[in-house]
Amino acid sequence: MDGTTDFAKRGQARSRLSPVFVVFMTLFIDATGFGMIIPLLPFYAETFQAGSAALGVLIASFPLMQFIFAPILGRISDNVGRKPVLVISILTSAGSFVLFAVANSFVILLLSRIVAGLATETAVAQAYIADITSKKERASGIGKVGAAHAAGFIMGPAIGGTLSVYGFSAPGFAAVFLTVINLLFVLFFLPESLPQEDSIRQVVANSHDGFLRKLLDTFSKPLIGTVLVIFFIVFLSWSAIPVIMPLLGVVFFGFGSVEMSYFFIYMGTIQIMWQGVIIGRLTEKIGEEQLIAFGPLLLMLGIFLMPLIPNIVVFVFSLTIISLASGMMRTVVPSFISKVSPANEQGGILGVTSGVASIARVPGPLLAGFLFEFAGSAAPFFASAAMLMVAFGFGFRVRARRVRS
Repeated sequence: MDGTTDFAKRGQARSRLSPVFVVFMTLFIDATGFGMIIPLLPFYAETFQAGSAALGVLIASFPLMQFIFAPILGRISDNVGRKPVLVISILTSAGSFVLFAVANSFVILLLSRIVAGLATETAVAQAYIADITSKKERASGIGKVGAAHAAGFIMGPAIGGTLSVYGFSAPGFAAVFLTVINLLFVLFFLPESLPQEDSIRQVVANSHDGFLRKLLDTFSKPLIGTVLVIFFIVFLSWSAIPVIMPLLGVVFFGFGSVEMSYFFIYMGTIQIMWQGVIIGRLTEKIGEEQLIAFGPLLLMLGIFLMPLIPNIVVFVFSLTIISLASGMMRTVVPSFISKVSPANEQGGILGVTSGVASIARVPGPLLAGFLFEFAGSAAPFFASAAMLMVAFGFGFRVRARRVRS
């Protein structure tokens, strides 16, 4: 791409570290801090006598804020640059962890999750990768972003669980410490990816763009809108897995929390290798359009198989397919959207993409839990599989449109 050479020169002048490596470390540290906190929320909320409904509000508040603010911050990054928005997001994350550490009521705990949802490092990081990579390298670069998150979510719960024996504030302050390291990485080692003159020119021209306008504008683009519908269905189905997979493990095999943690680590390990190493090469050979078309079908297969037979081999095989399919869609959808988006709108459109994934995570666990309890253990799996068949149909529309174009 045209700006890649100029960016490389600016980066070499500032640091010998690869910008992709710095972004990887930024998201790895961010995901580690986030992962330290998430498993503790139900237990922390219980100390304030919060019931299941309050816990649902606590968990849903984060993706809801991400849905609203990811497009806004992504658009701001198009205007003023990626680095300033990353710095603001990291500082916001630090504030949320401080609130978590000092929370003495459910209201403060809820406030910590709301503040955390205001930060949106992932969408801006994806836009940064889109700025500095060619279209051929795009899927590989964005895959590394996904691998960084997967690695952080493996490390985070382990660290958080270990520190929680010293009280819930200990993981919170540890997350603050990691966030400070994160901030230093970005401040000292990450060059800006957008030329300054482009940023200044866009500030005045686009400062009036709001959340709703950007959302509607993005969905009005036929190709991108269709891909976002697929992405929403995929995340709606995927978000049920952390709820119904452990429940099925208990019903089928009598697994406890320790055994289930091993399966989550297994899923994360697969996604690190898949997104960090393999998906870029696969995309070069097959193309994002093909993977977007068949990704929902692969995910549907894994989810449909899981409750059919109470066999550990089938369970692990299904989990492997689910991990591969979800990791693939997390990579190829942002990569594809960045390629078909105007260069000066990538941050905003990728922010909408991140927001769509976030809002899909709100109803997914609630619907899955309801179906599991009142319709049987297999019901949420079959419901998710049925929705993914719809996404599979939309995928062929994307493939057909790209072939015609």
